[in-house]
Amino acid sequence: MTATTNAPVCYVRVRVQGMEPVCYTVSRFPCRIGRAANNDIVIPDNSVSSLHAVFAQSSQNGIVLEDQWSTNGIYLGTQRVSQIAIDHPLQLVMGRVKMDVALDPADLEVTSAAGSDSAAQATTFRKISPQPSAPSGGAPAASSSGAEGDVVRTGGYRVPLPAEPIAGTPAATISKLTGSGRQGIICPHCWHRFDVDEFLFIARHQSLIGDPVLGADAAQRFLPSRFTKEGNALDVAGMSCPDMACPRCHLRIPQAASEMPPLFLSIVGATASGKSYFLTSMTWELRNTLSRNFAISFTDTDAVNNQILNDFEETVFLHADDQELVALRKTELQGELYNQVLLDNMLINLPKPFMFTITPAEHHPKYEQVRQSMSRTLVLYDNAGEHFEPGMDSVDNPTTQHLLHSDTIFFLFDPTKDVRFRRRLSDVNDPQLAATSRVQRQEIILTEMINRIKKYSGMRSGRKTAKTLIILVSKFDTWKQLLDAEVPREPWQWDADSNSCALDVATIKNVSFALRHLLEQVCPEVVSTAESFAGEVLYLPNSALGHSPELNEATGMIGIRPRDVEPLWVAVPMLYFFYERGFIQDVRPENRVRHAETPASCKLSGDIYFVTLPGLKKPLQVPLSYAGSQLRCPGTDMWFSITPESERGGAC
Repeated sequence: MTATTNAPVCYVRVRVQGMEPVCYTVSRFPCRIGRAANNDIVIPDNSVSSLHAVFAQSSQNGIVLEDQWSTNGIYLGTQRVSQIAIDHPLQLVMGRVKMDVALDPADLEVTSAAGSDSAAQATTFRKISPQPSAPSGGAPAASSSGAEGDVVRTGGYRVPLPAEPIAGTPAATISKLTGSGRQGIICPHCWHRFDVDEFLFIARHQSLIGDPVLGADAAQRFLPSRFTKEGNALDVAGMSCPDMACPRCHLRIPQAASEMPPLFLSIVGATASGKSYFLTSMTWELRNTLSRNFAISFTDTDAVNNQILNDFEETVFLHADDQELVALRKTELQGELYNQVLLDNMLINLPKPFMFTITPAEHHPKYEQVRQSMSRTLVLYDNAGEHFEPGMDSVDNPTTQHLLHSDTIFFLFDPTKDVRFRRRLSDVNDPQLAATSRVQRQEIILTEMINRIKKYSGMRSGRKTAKTLIILVSKFDTWKQLLDAEVPREPWQWDADSNSCALDVATIKNVSFALRHLLEQVCPEVVSTAESFAGEVLYLPNSALGHSPELNEATGMIGIRPRDVEPLWVAVPMLYFFYERGFIQDVRPENRVRHAETPASCKLSGDIYFVTLPGLKKPLQVPLSYAGSQLRCPGTDMWFSITPESERGGAC
């Protein structure tokens, strides 16, 4: 932390179950909060992430609390927040821990009155400020309140803060670092991190050909020393060069991608599971839905990089003959979806990213406030399913290492490839369910994905990632009769006060809970594998086409007729992704449909609530990430909800 002239001050009370409350005076920023010993506020509870949150000073000399992509998040009431201004007394919940925050120490008594802990009368405040060096030999510091500048910690000593992000934590991408003041560029091609002044420029004169990384036919890359008045570099032939490139892989990076923090997102799935169809339908729907309903502009960052995806969209949605049977070509292991470069004296295949620019539209209700924070470059990756199979990860083919940098991972699960689902769909007429079609154990792909992330990130066994994992169960039109939940076509509603739509997160969570229950019955290993890896797992149905494909008698291949395409819930995963980052609002509590609830009791064990309802032989197991949502018990008409404040053994 660094001292700031006339820095604001806030007061924090941390209440851990079974422990005395601890109060802090925070006057220097950033102030890190988490379970690890090198944080400024250490919370010894396993429901709190190693680095859970950060108090930061805003540009208006205020204080904001920012979630650092924690597993269990920060809750204000029943609303999960990623960033919140400290401008009035707040009672927040992080996992099982309650945290009161105020600008006046007297207000802490007001915020604690709502929770009314029996031991919430601590009056000694521990001052948060850096210590020049750790005590030699790790000797503990005094545990009493010290003078200004001292660091007093329940654990007794303070470990110096690391200069770089802790290995294995989600501090690898610029989108996660900008909130804490760290700057830099992440190359969307090779994921090399570098400073802006390291950008190479691409020569334009025809004589300047031959690059040591890209080959003899590529234009030269160079560090500029001369510029035009417009700011473009001049090559040795004196030509203006506006295009920039990564200093490591030398691949072109669009200017917009260098100006806006990126959001990385990976799509994973088995071979022929429909990833390309899903990606095509998703981007097409987002182009229309975001602008029309949520006042967000979604455009191509670079038409060159997105050319293949744009061709896919034209095939499915803008085909000249909408009655013709068409099909998307399979994603190959090599070819036009990859760039081949020479790195470390090896030929490496790097996946071509699809890049989109996300900005608030001018009619956004908070355009001036969010114009900077919401302007992002969305980077999507689509690999051939074979790349995720065991044994396909090699030094010269690091095509799946984008998983390390992804903020969220979409895992596409295809029920038509699962033998157990196929048995339940025996009466469905779909060529994908033919006896000759391929079946596959898809949890092996999921496990391989998890193992690669752990291997390259240094993530220890038994630890959960802070990434959100969304299990997308595809081809919903084929198996919708198996899901015991109502799935509205548009899970959002108009909010008159903001002149935009609000996402119905409660409905999405309830559908997710019902689908989780179905997967537990049919393929429980998928659920257990996913939830052993990520603290927040969402299960969402989708149909990229809205109907079954047809068999082309002439070719023996299956195809689709563009006129019949009617996607369902393909945009919902991305809308939830944007909601988590504060780009889209939730439906206001007063506008939600509430159901009469059945009295229930719950007990929290680890990250699972055990919910006991009348007539059930054993409790429902509800992951902690569903806290705050009203849920329907599958197979019954009983509704219940769990608030983040639910105590062990208490009523829901």
